[in-house]
Amino acid sequence: MNIDYAARFEGFDSDHLFELEHPDGDQSRSDTDAPRDCVEQFLVVLADWRQHLTAGTRTDAADYRRCLDAVREAWLQYSFRWEGGPSLPYPFDLPAAISTGPGAS
Repeated sequence: MNIDYAARFEGFDSDHLFELEHPDGDQSRSDTDAPRDCVEQFLVVLADWRQHLTAGTRTDAADYRRCLDAVREAWLQYSFRWEGGPSLPYPFDLPAAISTGPGAS
């Protein structure tokens, strides 16, 4: 059976984590454990996926990297966005024209 790991990460971003924290957009209710629990579940999926990649039983390393970066970005944005907090870029990745230009590593 071939698991579609990447499909599990479709649409995942920091907004999803904020929605988990405030179900139904209700700012008066807050479940601060839900976003962390969600990220932990994604980390378990990534760990399993990584094990298959390192064993050579899968070849979708680019998708793995994209999904890992999505989880990192979502957690970073979620962890540091708050009312009156710093203005952060979303996402932190550079635009393709800059990141693939001269001097890019």
